[in-house]
Amino acid sequence: MKLLVPPMGEQALKQVREAAPTVEMVIAENQNDALKKIVDVDATYGFVTPELIRAGKKLRWVQVGSAGVESYLFPELVESDIILTNAKGVYAIHIAEHVMSLVLSFARALNILIHRQIDEIWESRANLPVIEINGLTLGTVGLGGIGLEVAKSAHALGMRILAVDPTQTQQPDYVEHLWRLDKLHDMLKEADFVAICCPLTLQTRNMMSTAEFKCMKPTAYLINIARGGIVDQEALIKALEAKEIAGAGLDVTVPEPLPKGNPLWQMENVIITPHMAGQSPVSSRRLMTILCENLKRFVNGEPLLNVVDKKLGY
Repeated sequence: MKLLVPPMGEQALKQVREAAPTVEMVIAENQNDALKKIVDVDATYGFVTPELIRAGKKLRWVQVGSAGVESYLFPELVESDIILTNAKGVYAIHIAEHVMSLVLSFARALNILIHRQIDEIWESRANLPVIEINGLTLGTVGLGGIGLEVAKSAHALGMRILAVDPTQTQQPDYVEHLWRLDKLHDMLKEADFVAICCPLTLQTRNMMSTAEFKCMKPTAYLINIARGGIVDQEALIKALEAKEIAGAGLDVTVPEPLPKGNPLWQMENVIITPHMAGQSPVSSRRLMTILCENLKRFVNGEPLLNVVDKKLGY
């Protein structure tokens, strides 16, 4: 069996080889090199394009390094028998920490105070919109790996947790209510913070739009660390300008990078981070663990971890 991989550090290569000693590692320096070498490999990690899928005549398994897979769902892969696995769980802990950092930043008005620091303004008794999150409600859209970790972290700080999810049926003790997506508006009416933690699919594209923002409390905040396309960005801007919601913490936008001159940049009640919630010094180690475990399973003919339903997109 052959596995196509990009250049890796010696430690990562050693880890993969130890996981499956009988597997031949085929290293491709770039996409062009991968196109030449994929012809007779059985699996690939890190190289996934329509051209590569067409060229991989023996290809049976594709492992990607992201949790979201919308950019890989082209017909060549979706309509094939090739198994697609993602990196679900790799990024959950630090993305949840990013969500909570945005929640706490709004709660303590850091979005305002940081600007005052830059302007060298000390106003300790200013009328700031600070709140206490203990006892407030966080609603998560999506209760997969990331949504569960967000819910757990928020609950640890005394927040009440609500969730909607299209498929999840197991409800942890720390989640008060778990509903299907058709109850989204009910959840939005109760939530003080709404965290978008679901994949981008046909069902979720522009799911948060004008009607949804009108459902939210005028004191509520939107946090999006999933994909920009889940939120109707023009509707969000209008909702913020009309003060229909209190603010938004955005790690993802449409497009990316967010163009200069976009109104979101200058809004005091918006915090923007450049799609980096998934960054962590330990994520590569977790990713290698999943790759190695799946490689062992693939060699032994066992079910793989994190298999994606290519029709559903998650």
